[in-house]
Amino acid sequence: MKWPTSVPIRQVALIFISSVLVLMSLIGGFALHEMRDISSNLTQSSEAAAKAELTTAVEKQSSRIKNQADLLARWDETRQQLVVPEYYVYWRDQRVYESGMLSRNAHIALYDQSDTILSSRTTKSGLPVKLPAGVSPHFPTSWLRNEAGVIVLYYAFPVYSDGRRLALIGHGLIRLNYMAELLNQNSFRFTDPASIKLALKPGASLPTDDLVENISLDARPNPEQIRFQNVFSRALLALLVLLVVTALLGFVAHNRLLVRPLRKLSEDIDAMRQGRFDPTPDQTSQIQVSELENIRRSLFDYQLQLRELHGSMEHQNREFRSQARHDVLTDCYNRRAYEEDWSRFREEIKTVPQGVAFLLFDCDRFKSINDTYGHEKGDRVLTLIADALVTALRANDRLYRLGGDEFAAILLRTTPAQARQIAQRCQSLLDAKKFSDLGINEPISISIGIAFCGADQTEHIDELPKQADIAMYTAKQPGRNRVALFGDDVERASQTLVASRETSAVFRALATPGMIEMHYQPIHGLPGLEIKYYEALARIRHHDTLIMPNEFLPVVSSRRLETGFDLAVLQQVDLDLSSKKLQPGIGVAINLTAQSISQPEIVSYLLELSRHNTRHPLMIEIAETSLITQVAEATTYLDLLRTAQYRIAMDDFGTGHSPLRYLADLPVDVIKFDISLIRKLEENNRASQVVTDFASMMISAGYSLTAEGVETETALRKVESLGFAHVQGFLLERPLPLDQLVILANDDKHGT
Repeated sequence: MKWPTSVPIRQVALIFISSVLVLMSLIGGFALHEMRDISSNLTQSSEAAAKAELTTAVEKQSSRIKNQADLLARWDETRQQLVVPEYYVYWRDQRVYESGMLSRNAHIALYDQSDTILSSRTTKSGLPVKLPAGVSPHFPTSWLRNEAGVIVLYYAFPVYSDGRRLALIGHGLIRLNYMAELLNQNSFRFTDPASIKLALKPGASLPTDDLVENISLDARPNPEQIRFQNVFSRALLALLVLLVVTALLGFVAHNRLLVRPLRKLSEDIDAMRQGRFDPTPDQTSQIQVSELENIRRSLFDYQLQLRELHGSMEHQNREFRSQARHDVLTDCYNRRAYEEDWSRFREEIKTVPQGVAFLLFDCDRFKSINDTYGHEKGDRVLTLIADALVTALRANDRLYRLGGDEFAAILLRTTPAQARQIAQRCQSLLDAKKFSDLGINEPISISIGIAFCGADQTEHIDELPKQADIAMYTAKQPGRNRVALFGDDVERASQTLVASRETSAVFRALATPGMIEMHYQPIHGLPGLEIKYYEALARIRHHDTLIMPNEFLPVVSSRRLETGFDLAVLQQVDLDLSSKKLQPGIGVAINLTAQSISQPEIVSYLLELSRHNTRHPLMIEIAETSLITQVAEATTYLDLLRTAQYRIAMDDFGTGHSPLRYLADLPVDVIKFDISLIRKLEENNRASQVVTDFASMMISAGYSLTAEGVETETALRKVESLGFAHVQGFLLERPLPLDQLVILANDDKHGT
């Protein structure tokens, strides 16, 4: 069942009033139930009192009959009648009643020792001629009998000739109208006399001991209880009527004082939302509740303020959007704007076919310029290049900075000749710039790749960026013009870029998970040579052939696939670590290119990968640090990774790709000396002394040193004596696939 997200206030009022009525009804029902329980308890108490009262009366009746029988048995006249029964009839019919021995509801007969009645002249008393067989000869016997609807008590008792009860001379039998005598001799307070009945069928007999269990009765009605019930019922009914009337009046008042004003307030708010806003509220329709009227007026005032702020906010939003889509350094459009515009252009071109040209610009030798003259002048060079390109483009064309020194432009409604003319104008304007004012003496030039899609070829629109990239690298080749248009001649010239085995393997590896295979080389701690880390080294498995880094890395660099390749490496390392095959406690060092360390997607994946730090301490090795164009941004990301417990290492130190000045800019923990420096340590010349002094200086500065490419015992002893913290090389162990490494570790563990 789906509940409504909102309900009108009228329904809320109805629900509230209904809930109150239901609650009061429940309370009234509970009170009525309690009243009935009290009445039931009082009735049970009355019945118990009546039962006890009747039981007492029965016991008194039984005691009275017994006493009368005892007096008759000891009365001399009774004995005389059994000896000489001449006056028996007179004694039976007159004497016993005159003496007060029996009441008029009782009759008596005497029986001789043969259990025969003394006189055959019986009366209508109903006494038997022969004493019943069940009468005890020496003890009193009593029973009840239903005779034609009349409950009669028979009481038989022995009569002895003397007081010592030695000589039995006969028996006496009393017949008593039990119910009449019971009602005559007792005054009942709790018991209704008319309801006293004995459950005894006509002609049946019952021992007197079972009398109480078989007698039934009703208690007298309690006037106080009846009066209490009547008063309570009338009060409860009056309360319910009062609650209903109060609820109805409350609903009417609620509807007039709250529901209507709130509905009016809701209508005003809807009008404001729909733009039907009257800045001067109607004074004649004021809300009677002052608090709601204050809310209404506040809403009007707030709407006026919103109108005043709306214009300025729209202006600010336009500025914010513009800033989010513009490059801070060059003020041209950034990669985000490029991706949005390119997506929109592709859909527009498929709907309205037209000629489109994609221009890709790349500054020649920018990395060496940036490294030689510093980042500040490098940024200034990029700004001047962007200014020249924007000036050369048409009025409605946009220039995008894709990253580093790479720019792009999308030309709509153009031809290949027009695109080439614009590219040449870009180069001419750039050649006119005076970079010597910046202290840069080398010529600054750009290579431009052009890809064109005609109006009848819009199905190939998605291939333009790739084609422009190929054309741009073709333009960089020696002997080529610095502007290249993608076509047959460019495709032939670029076959070395796109058709080699390594290029094919790289592209397939990026598209096919599992083709990148990680080999792990141990990094040993000094002294002791205990394994502290494994360096993860990438290989590409292509058609059962293992392609090594020196074969595929140039392709990755030339095609600018560093970020995608590094991301694929991280994913494979993640899978290996998740398999938990590596021994816990041993760290893993991961190689990344300098270009990738400034990419948010790489940093994001590294942060996710940091979950393995508890089992395997992680270290990032950055190669070719001279290629880092945005040192400040890279430093920020490296600091962030260090907070995630990563160690940062500068790889290949001493090859020319890791200038000393980057040590001051980047947060580095470990310096890995390249194999070329380690080999110089084995020499006995000035170069060896320079490396030795430099290593000592780095250790004194607080860096941890790792020696790469140690292949001889001499080199191992040398780096250990210099204070290197870690060492790796073919002397100790070669890189192995994960499964072989696990087997080797298990063999070493078991001493085999």
